[in-house]
Amino acid sequence: MKLKNTILAIVLLISGSHAYGQIAITGSVVDQGSGEPLAGVHIMIEGKVVGTISNLKGNFTLETNVEPPFKLLFSMIGFTTQGIMIENSLSDLQIKLVEAAIYGEEIVVSASRIEETLLQSSVSVEKIGIVDMAENPSANFYDGLANIKGVDMNVQSLLFRFPNARGFNGSSNFRFNQLIDGINNAPPGLSFAAGNIFGVNQLDMESMELIVGASSALYGPGGMNGTLLMTSKNPFEYQGLSASVQTGAMNIGSIEATPSPMVDVNFRYAKAFNNKFAFKVSIGYLQATDWYASDKRNKLDLSDPDINPYTNPGYDGVNVYGDEVIVPVNMEDFALEIAEGVAGQQYPPGTPEYDAEVLRVIGLVPNQIITRTGYAEKDLTDYSTYNLKAGGSVNYRINNDLELSFQGNYAAGSSVYTAQSRFALRNFKAGTAKLELNGTHFFARAWMLKENAGDTYDLGGAAMLVGEAWKPSEAWYSEFIEAFVSSYIYPGGSSLNNSYIASRQFADNRTPQGLVFNPYKPALPEPNSPEFNAIWDDVTSKPRSEGGTLVVDHSAMYHAEGMYDFSHFLNKTSLQAGASVRVYNLNTMGTIFIDTPGNPIIQTEFGAYAQLARGFFDDRLRLTLSGRYDDMESFKGRFTPRFSFVYSLDAEKIHNVRGSIQSAFRFPPTQDQWLNFSIGELTIDGRTFNFNVIGGNKEVQDLYNFDTDPVYALSGNNPFTGEPEATPFVIPEFRSETVTALEIGYKGLYFQKHLYVDAYIFRNTYDDFLAKQALVQNPGGVNETRFITTISTTVPINTYGWAIGTNYMFEKGYLLNGNIANNSLGENTQNSAGFQTRFNTPRYKLNVSFGNYHLTDRFGFNVAWHWQENFLWESDFGIAEIPSYNTLDAQISVKLPSWSSVIKIGGSNLLNQYYSTGYGNAQIGGLYYVMISFDEFMN
Repeated sequence: MKLKNTILAIVLLISGSHAYGQIAITGSVVDQGSGEPLAGVHIMIEGKVVGTISNLKGNFTLETNVEPPFKLLFSMIGFTTQGIMIENSLSDLQIKLVEAAIYGEEIVVSASRIEETLLQSSVSVEKIGIVDMAENPSANFYDGLANIKGVDMNVQSLLFRFPNARGFNGSSNFRFNQLIDGINNAPPGLSFAAGNIFGVNQLDMESMELIVGASSALYGPGGMNGTLLMTSKNPFEYQGLSASVQTGAMNIGSIEATPSPMVDVNFRYAKAFNNKFAFKVSIGYLQATDWYASDKRNKLDLSDPDINPYTNPGYDGVNVYGDEVIVPVNMEDFALEIAEGVAGQQYPPGTPEYDAEVLRVIGLVPNQIITRTGYAEKDLTDYSTYNLKAGGSVNYRINNDLELSFQGNYAAGSSVYTAQSRFALRNFKAGTAKLELNGTHFFARAWMLKENAGDTYDLGGAAMLVGEAWKPSEAWYSEFIEAFVSSYIYPGGSSLNNSYIASRQFADNRTPQGLVFNPYKPALPEPNSPEFNAIWDDVTSKPRSEGGTLVVDHSAMYHAEGMYDFSHFLNKTSLQAGASVRVYNLNTMGTIFIDTPGNPIIQTEFGAYAQLARGFFDDRLRLTLSGRYDDMESFKGRFTPRFSFVYSLDAEKIHNVRGSIQSAFRFPPTQDQWLNFSIGELTIDGRTFNFNVIGGNKEVQDLYNFDTDPVYALSGNNPFTGEPEATPFVIPEFRSETVTALEIGYKGLYFQKHLYVDAYIFRNTYDDFLAKQALVQNPGGVNETRFITTISTTVPINTYGWAIGTNYMFEKGYLLNGNIANNSLGENTQNSAGFQTRFNTPRYKLNVSFGNYHLTDRFGFNVAWHWQENFLWESDFGIAEIPSYNTLDAQISVKLPSWSSVIKIGGSNLLNQYYSTGYGNAQIGGLYYVMISFDEFMN
């Protein structure tokens, strides 16, 4: 009986039962200027987790057992927050919100992990809210990130796209954090977030906050160039049924593809009971024919107009595979062998005639690289792409100060992306689960993320294996040279170009039109033929460790963290502290990493942080000091401090100068640590050796006895043909990469708060920069082995830049936005021959948009224009100039209040000017869409 009473007392204590009865507040919220109802207004009890939102008619109902008096806050993007004291139950309460500067007084939490106004944040932070997403003219809310000043959007395909800031863009995004409801959205096998593929259904998205620049002091390793916080809708605040159907057309005017449809269907439902229990479910499905990667230029000479492999024997197409020049074969290298063979058939060796013929033939053999016949990407992969997202949560408000939630999400799909090669993601899957307790002054959460690469395979590698399967390269090159000699070298032979054509046809045993010369010999398999499909299915279904190209990845990570805000114990001082622990479980069954079946790599990471802030001079000056310590197995711990200030130039605090100096860092990503991939056995100039791409961790290098069997650096850019240095290479200590970031900025309001200005300048210095290094072991010996590994360089790299953005709110709701950004790479000392900084960002970018969400009570519109300068792209895939391009996006929306619906008609890249954001990526054309959305909110 005592135990029963004790349990009952604990339950009553936790639930915060009060003698005071429940009160109800009902009313409506309207725009003071137009009188229009405002939907989606946040209505919260100050200092509590209790709240609701207004529905499409502006109406709201809030029931609570919080004992009055208390303050009820009404807030919405674009309007001044209003508070009203509540003494008892009220009905028909009418609130009129006053339109304010569209961004200046918006509340953000990302800059300091506590609520503050965007205008007074001490670092560069941007926010995209519900209204911004509704106005976004792109087909998807996530694409709107490209309009933020200083942000690059790397578009690899329709689904595989991700933002970056301040340079060092690439096929991966290791220096940028992305968190969704506190979950790091970077699968451990990839080590970076692949855009919104594993993200949130767009109907369930509430806001995105982007810290532009260093941010690991509060959010942990990886946030060197930025951190994106995505927040989904709480089922207590966003109830009811939401649904949308979007259909569109893409691939219009494509050289390779025919116009094709895109369909995106989304659904969300949320329900709350007695303001204590709530749940939500959401599901979305997108299907389309993806953009084609159809760059036919010759990798060996991107300016060469001859992209025909029959007339250009050294053709290596950018998006053509199986013709790669990994080990160059140059006919000139075989000139003496060819000459002696031709002369020996006519004259005895040693005679003047023999010697003369040898000289004649040597003079005829061209200095010409030859490559095998490859396959265009469009003939190797099905560009059908899909993305399934499903998620939900169950939320329970223990009392007015505590909310417990359990959330789960699942994603699956197919896409194509560029890395060292082009990879086809087929039926990939990822799932997350999170348990979180949120209080007025703290949070505690634990989550897990699991991934499954599905049927993902290496497109380029598969094409090479097809070539080797039907005819080994040694035989193919021998037949090519044999045919060339017969056609061109002997007197009376054909022209050079005709000889090239004849030689390729002989080696392929097939004409370009598909005719087979000798039916008794193997011929180049035609795409989608039974012969081709048999080989293709075999190499793409076998793991890489077994000689195929299938990527196996069943990795996972587990994370727990918490934070407490001590500010309510202090006077005029803000103090927060938190800690986290993460465990990586890397399980590739030995196909990618050094793990073995049944023995995954287990790696633990720990972090702790604290932040102290205080205001001075009537809070005109606010100083913030943050610090974080992180430790990971295999690496030394890192302390990353941040000092920032914001000073209000006026008493109203609408003109603010900010500054910060901080450090950020990242542990090497899992691929750079644990990779153990063998390319296989290669032969160059009669020498045979093995080639491996390995991680930088000592455990990996110990497998190859780096300590006892010295390695030598290879000269030049090509690790296959580079020559070893004379002395052994001393591998530097493998360390985490750091950046020291300095920034000065200003935010202010002008013209009666209608004009918002935000500007900054920055300078970053990177130390222990993670780079690739080519090495050789036992050079020239029978056991010669070559490697590419990751090392920490010793020469600092500097970057700098600036940006300015303005937003002007005209009368009647017209909004004009514009921003320009500069990112520049400093003068850097080259670490070694072939070193690449891979800055990969245009020096200048410009965005302009103009719109009105409430043009009338039914209509709205928005137009956005983006331009960026040309820039140099460096990657494992290759080096090339990315041309400048500009895009125009536009949308109009029609509201149907009686149907609680909106019809949106628009287009991304409206002028359909195809462009590419990176070397080897798909060419992006126009996407024209119509979307019908229904949202009853609280109805």
